[in-house]
Amino acid sequence: MQTISFMIPCYNERENVVPMSEAIVRLMDNELKRYDYELLFIDNCSTDGTRELLRQICAENKRIKAILNAKNFGQFNSPFHAMCQTTGDCTVTLCCDF
Repeated sequence: MQTISFMIPCYNERENVVPMSEAIVRLMDNELKRYDYELLFIDNCSTDGTRELLRQICAENKRIKAILNAKNFGQFNSPFHAMCQTTGDCTVTLCCDF
C-alpha cells in the first residue's frame, strides 16, 4: 500500500490544527481508502496553545506526528526540515489555515 505524507507547518494555529487534522483524516478514511497516510505537523514555537493541541491530536491518532521546534526557525527552514522527516511515497504540503 502506498503512503501519502501530509506536511503542515504551523505557527500560532490553535484554531486550525484540530479542524485540519479532522479534514485530512476524513478525506483519507472516506475517499482515499486505498492509501495509507501520515500527518506531520511542524510547529515553529507557537505561543497560543497550538503545541498542547498537537500533543492531544498525536496521542489520539498514531498516524499524526508533530515536531515541536525549540525556537522559531523561520518559514523556509522549518518546513524543509519537516519534509525531510516524512516517510511516505509522496509528500503534500498544506497550509494549516486551509
